[in-house]
Amino acid sequence: MKAFRRVLVIFLSFVTLVGAATGVYYTIHSPLFTVQVVEVVDQPERAPVDAEEITRLAAVPIGKISLFELDLGVIERRILENSWVKAVYLNKRFPQALSISVTFREPLALWQGRNGDLAYVDQEGAIFGKISLEYQPDLPILSGFLGDDRFRVLDALHLLSAWQNSPMNGAGEISSLFWDPERGFRAWIVYPLGQIPASKGRVLVDLGQEPDDELNLQLRRLSKVMTYLSSHMIAARQIWADTGKKIVVKTAKGS
Repeated sequence: MKAFRRVLVIFLSFVTLVGAATGVYYTIHSPLFTVQVVEVVDQPERAPVDAEEITRLAAVPIGKISLFELDLGVIERRILENSWVKAVYLNKRFPQALSISVTFREPLALWQGRNGDLAYVDQEGAIFGKISLEYQPDLPILSGFLGDDRFRVLDALHLLSAWQNSPMNGAGEISSLFWDPERGFRAWIVYPLGQIPASKGRVLVDLGQEPDDELNLQLRRLSKVMTYLSSHMIAARQIWADTGKKIVVKTAKGS
């Protein structure tokens, strides 16, 4: 009798497991959970990659796969193939929808390679994307850097950030920043000449080998010089701001 009960318990357990497994299988493959909607949410108004392209990259076979069977890791890797995409967030919304949210890279400057090709560069020094004249066309251009010189690129981005957060942000605008192995960082600066909006000066500024702890002080000194040049409508040809406390200015003829 004990042996019979043991066999009966084992049999009933097996039937229960088979029933549960069958139920799970039919639940997973039920049309009630077939993906019918893929939605892209939280898109910025002027996103560099539109929702249609993100959906295409996700490549979810709508109407052909269960929400349970979706491999989110594979979908994430597909979307990350677009270099504009920094991070992907996926959410299964039962019973039939997949929600996609994307964080994009924020370009801080344009990158010009040795062959002249242009791309964007973000705050982490990542080079990415194809240039669009409709998307942030006024970014400064970085050039003269070797592609693998990541630390030098990060120094350049630090310099740009310090510029934006200093009095120089209103006194002059960096149109391009390049690296010279002998002179260090050199920038072409556009600044106003007087009160006439269309009147601009353009000057080459030497900023030194490295943006160090004295950078903020250096930029404050330079802002005073640029403000003087602007208010007195003086066109300068070159400025040396890498000589310690002194800032040397070479003016254009007639100024």
